[in-house]
Amino acid sequence: MKKLVVLTVLPLLVSSLASAYTVADSVGVEKKDGKRFILHRVDQGQTLYAIARRYSSSVSAIKSANPSIGNAVRFAQVVRIPIADGALSRKEAKAIDKAIRKEEKEKDKEAKNDTGTSTKTAERQNKEARKSSDPAKAGIHVVESGQTLYSLAVRYGVSQADLRKWNNLPGNNVLIGQALIVTEKAYQARTPSTPVAAAPVKVPTPANADTPARTVPKVERPAPRKSEPTAKVETPKPENTTAPKTENQPSSPTSSSATEKSEEVEIETPRPGNDAPMPTRGRRIATSGVAEMIDGDGSGKYLALHRTAPIGTLVQVRNEFNNQSLWVKVIGQLPDTGVNDKILVKLSTQAFAKLSPQDRRFRAEVSYIAP
Repeated sequence: MKKLVVLTVLPLLVSSLASAYTVADSVGVEKKDGKRFILHRVDQGQTLYAIARRYSSSVSAIKSANPSIGNAVRFAQVVRIPIADGALSRKEAKAIDKAIRKEEKEKDKEAKNDTGTSTKTAERQNKEARKSSDPAKAGIHVVESGQTLYSLAVRYGVSQADLRKWNNLPGNNVLIGQALIVTEKAYQARTPSTPVAAAPVKVPTPANADTPARTVPKVERPAPRKSEPTAKVETPKPENTTAPKTENQPSSPTSSSATEKSEEVEIETPRPGNDAPMPTRGRRIATSGVAEMIDGDGSGKYLALHRTAPIGTLVQVRNEFNNQSLWVKVIGQLPDTGVNDKILVKLSTQAFAKLSPQDRRFRAEVSYIAP
């Protein structure tokens, strides 16, 4: 098996060679099939004959050592110059062979390191592929260097309070390598008792079943359908509800309650992404300032960072230039840094595009009901 070794620092390895071989433009030494060669890089305008004279060799010997070259050489081409057997002493030959063996070991070591690195990379990629395809790992994020609870909340479109609840965190600190639940679905899948217990509380079937049973006789008691206007009250038109109230007898309490119910149904409830009206109950807090977009947001949800509004609060943001408004959910407080001195609120990409599709910032009024 042929072995080829190139030593890039010729002066250190062949310093004791005969003067005929120690030239400045030699670039290394090579050993092939038990023979030693000097490697020479062709200079501008050099010929094969000139190279042979420079190393006290012959053109035929150089051609024999370099079968691929013809009668001419080109600039910067590396040519083997055979070293005659009697040109080196035993000590010089031994020194060169020792350097060659050392270079071989280093190359073998580098090859092993490259193989080990590629193997580790393949194992890591396989591990990540198995992790991404494993349903048990869905909705789980492993904390990496530089990540915070706030950045993870923005990334997954949830609030920091939810992340603390899902992972039983006492505060906002997270550790590198810590596995966190980052979706509601993953949290419910890992705590099956929670939705089961919550279901009967949220949907109390017995109570709802009793309620119509009680209301039916109450409607039948006020008797012989004197007040047919009660049927009219069911229509959402206020004109029909007020007319029967003035004409009919004290069955008006039932009609007024039905009217209130119909009005409550008509009122749109604020939720992220809609432009429902501001609720009339509670203390309204309104401030004006500059609105910007959250950098790097790709949640596709209607979210916001606000200076004072509590996390989880729904706030109404109105563009004072075009009077467009919508509700967004606060998922964190705006960092108190010099960059944010004049910023009142930062909106997710989805919310910002709906309120101000052309401008990078706008003057906004932010309102919400204080708890």
